[in-house]
Amino acid sequence: MVLNHNILGVVERQVRTWSADDAGVYASATGGYSPAFAIPLLQHGGPQLGLTGADMTQVLHAEQSLWLHRPLPAHGSTIVTKTVTGIYDKGSGALVVSTWESGYASTRSSCFVKGEGGFGGERGETREFGVPDTEPEVSYFRTSTNQALRYCETGDVNPMHHDPEFARRAGFPKPILHGVCTLGITVRGRNFTELHARFTAPVLPGDELRIEHWATGEFRTSAGDRQVLVGSVRFSEVDSS
Repeated sequence: MVLNHNILGVVERQVRTWSADDAGVYASATGGYSPAFAIPLLQHGGPQLGLTGADMTQVLHAEQSLWLHRPLPAHGSTIVTKTVTGIYDKGSGALVVSTWESGYASTRSSCFVKGEGGFGGERGETREFGVPDTEPEVSYFRTSTNQALRYCETGDVNPMHHDPEFARRAGFPKPILHGVCTLGITVRGRNFTELHARFTAPVLPGDELRIEHWATGEFRTSAGDRQVLVGSVRFSEVDSS
């Protein structure tokens, strides 16, 4: 299978509707509510959707960003516009960047497709992620063995997270936890208007997460001796009207 580069620039629009129950499902799956609920709300079905021609066992979620334009009401609807905004040549693979935009929030996902590099395209910019040298606030979260199945209820249908045979073909011993679930756990109970994160290693359901937060907005999550996530949030005000 070969990634179809004609998806670049493709625009799709749909109406997304949500209720307080949907927010409750997200909070249950991540251990608490946060504005990151806007991510599965906008990119319903998962960040990997639309990668026509790609071998989905070779697709990994690499980065995620979120910008809140207005506070999300408890229930509502919005028009979401999805655009494939970039396909970059990273040598060992291709990085496909997609954006979802609405009046309430915008989100951007980067998916790395292993084996699809070397086509001569631009490498694209690389965002730097780091954490301060100061001591962070530390907390722990023990994921359950069914954590991924619970997060699937938010609408992410990627079999990497629920199909054992698919996960084995992807090189994992069992289905892995969604990166955006780990992200939701990491920022649960916090308020912010902008978020950027990089997924650096997989989490297996049942892993205990060590979560570090700095007052300046940076965060890092580890499972055992593996850093699995690093990123930052901003706390600027949004229009509350």
